[in-house]
Amino acid sequence: MAQSGNGIDIGTIYELLTRMSARMDTMSARMDTMSARMDTMSAQLSQLTTVVIDHTRQLDDLQASVAGLRGDVQHYHEAVVSQGIHYSELEGRMLRVERHLKLESGE
Repeated sequence: MAQSGNGIDIGTIYELLTRMSARMDTMSARMDTMSARMDTMSAQLSQLTTVVIDHTRQLDDLQASVAGLRGDVQHYHEAVVSQGIHYSELEGRMLRVERHLKLESGE
């Protein structure tokens, strides 16, 4: 810093303050850009969260449906077995019933 007979040169101080102001403006612009990017990323994250929540709900619904189907198959199988009909012989029995009742085959 330049000094004159009265102390520190005011022109030098003004120059330093001007440079610092320019640097602060640059940093402020960068912060604004980063803030805009963060807002965009936050919006995208919110959208992804919504999609994940929707998929989770759909998977839960599917899991409940599969559990219901398993229960239905188990009850059906228990009913067939309790009647003395082996599950592997069920198709043959159904064909004989259809022929006896003169129904069209389901195949």
